[in-house]
Amino acid sequence: MSEVAFVLGNGESRKDLIIETLKKHGKVYACNAVYRTDQPDVLVAVDPKMMLEIATTEYMEHNVVWSNFNNQYKNNERIMKHAQFFQPSLGWSSGPTALKYATTFKPKEVYILGFDYHGHSDQQRKRFNNVFKDTPNYKRANEEATFFGNWMNQTKRVLKDNQDIQFYRVIPEGWFAPKDLEWQGNLTHINIDAFTSKFPVYK
Repeated sequence: MSEVAFVLGNGESRKDLIIETLKKHGKVYACNAVYRTDQPDVLVAVDPKMMLEIATTEYMEHNVVWSNFNNQYKNNERIMKHAQFFQPSLGWSSGPTALKYATTFKPKEVYILGFDYHGHSDQQRKRFNNVFKDTPNYKRANEEATFFGNWMNQTKRVLKDNQDIQFYRVIPEGWFAPKDLEWQGNLTHINIDAFTSKFPVYK
């Protein structure tokens, strides 16, 4: 059992992260379309559209994939045979679901990367922030950012339920660092330089 876990969302703050190198330092949990480019230790995808996309490939035959059961999967032999299903289903987004799953193994430290929450500022609105924008099953770059309130609240629930674990949210200098995530005292925001001084895993 690894004492260190890395949980990856797909916010653009993690776009230069080398996941294969990161796996040498701890267990890596990642989400959704990351399967197109990398093989994390655990892939979490709770969106049916994404699961059906993954099932068009042989990825889940050779890698660990967790999801929530959906009736759409009953006629998909690959999903039914190879995917693992959370019991019960949380009904959460993929990122916080991956974060919660990582804590079940009780690592001492959890590093959260690519949980950006905010979109990119564009005059009066926030534009979509995701490393897979402009690709199938994702919004276009010029579309409105997805509201992050539920995702934030789900993250806070994980922090509250795991006060014996130290969490670190890794972000570029000056990026959105809500104090709301620090209220339990077990999450610290650190910049990428501080992270790479310990784990040299960025390009």
